[in-house]
Amino acid sequence: MKKFIISFIFILILTLILISCGENNDNNDNSGENGGNANINADAADDKEGEAGEEAGEPRIEPELPDEDFGGYIFTFLTHLYEGDDWINPTPLEIVAEEITGGDPINDAVYRRNMKITEKFNFGIRILAESDEAGAMRKAVGAGDSIYDAAVMFNHNIPSIVTNALLVNVGDLKYIDLSKPWWDPAVNALSIDNKNYLLGGDLLILDNEATNAVLFNKELLSDLGIGLPYDTVKEGKWTFDLFNEYIKGASRDLNGDGRMTWTDDRWGFIAFNDTMLALLAAGGGSLALKDSDDIPYMTLTEPRNLSVIDKLMDIMYNKEDVLNVQADINNWELWGQAFYGAFEENRSVFQWARVRAVEKFRGMDADFGIIPMPKFDENQENYRSLVNPFTGALLGVPKSAENLERISVILEALAAESRYTLQPAYYDVVLTRKFARDAESEDMLGIIFNSRVYDVGAVYSFGGVYMDFVNMANRSNRDIASFYERGSGRMEKGIENIVEIFRGMD
Repeated sequence: MKKFIISFIFILILTLILISCGENNDNNDNSGENGGNANINADAADDKEGEAGEEAGEPRIEPELPDEDFGGYIFTFLTHLYEGDDWINPTPLEIVAEEITGGDPINDAVYRRNMKITEKFNFGIRILAESDEAGAMRKAVGAGDSIYDAAVMFNHNIPSIVTNALLVNVGDLKYIDLSKPWWDPAVNALSIDNKNYLLGGDLLILDNEATNAVLFNKELLSDLGIGLPYDTVKEGKWTFDLFNEYIKGASRDLNGDGRMTWTDDRWGFIAFNDTMLALLAAGGGSLALKDSDDIPYMTLTEPRNLSVIDKLMDIMYNKEDVLNVQADINNWELWGQAFYGAFEENRSVFQWARVRAVEKFRGMDADFGIIPMPKFDENQENYRSLVNPFTGALLGVPKSAENLERISVILEALAAESRYTLQPAYYDVVLTRKFARDAESEDMLGIIFNSRVYDVGAVYSFGGVYMDFVNMANRSNRDIASFYERGSGRMEKGIENIVEIFRGMD
């Protein structure tokens, strides 16, 4: 009997050890080259980002794709390699992730997404980062080199990339379904002659990062006797006039030296020249629109535009209460210090920002909130949040890429899965739990991202109109009629040249 009991206990202990080892093995993540060769079970129970997307009330939609086995093919993204500004990392965060970290929601969401899609279709993902992605694409396409399957491109490089016929028409990508919610319909503003070469949406976070918004300091608003503007935004009453009313008289000569300086004093609003275009778009205006044939035309001097420009200049050119760091500080090396320093030090009531800048203020002692850019007036139906024409990014497929059907399947699958992994991680986990300071900002982010707009006149900058317009702020120039008269011929010629190029492309 004793031998039997001892044997039974030994078997029981051995069984428990084996079970424990099995559980430990199940919890080890063994990643290969950015997906494809990794042995990991990214099941839905562990996918918190996916749960967050479905808990938001949106039923999950699956892409309509064929069952394919790509035989271990390595899908290659051409991306930027860049350092130096607040709004970007050296390479995009949203494409590859080497392993689960447990502490970086974006990285972990990308890892889980990639594991799920690469295992389903049997392929891998890598990035090849270049400091000049436009030059790298020109070289590849010119040589007929199929090294790149897709490219993540800065918005400011897009005109030269598209007009040099370096991209595939999105209509030739069989399984890309632009009617699906993971693709951003706002990008359609950048088609010309009914030809579209660009994609944006849930596969990217760089377009979110480049979207314009307004930050406000809660403590300073309270000191001014102004309530939090969240309800005002929701009621559709957040307008140019109200914004201007809040700004006026909000500045303070804190050191009492009789003059306003960026180093010591408090400002009602801090902006860049770029804010001119952000306000124009927010008020329903634009540099250019497109006609029924999808051909651009200039809109600067249309009556509605002129009304928007007049009011936005009232805001931008208020030198007593508004600091435009580019116009008011001669040393460009100090612009970043002035722009971020004042808000961090509680010396700016309102701050224009691309959403990326929100992370810069995560260490602030004072609470702050985020709201959309104001509407022109209460009659304007929706808020409009411009994606910055310089700092944003979009997707495209190089003309030299091979097997467009395979490329379209992979991009559609990654974009669809990103809606339920990457976007919740960026939106819910990162911004609303780490950077923004209150639950109301989550609602505001929904308004901001759901009201994104692109201005075809700014992205293609017909005749240099984009920089010429925003640089009017350097001189507080209000004479838009003379500005347009001097440049209209150049702008119209710019449109003619672009249209001719598009008409000659596939």
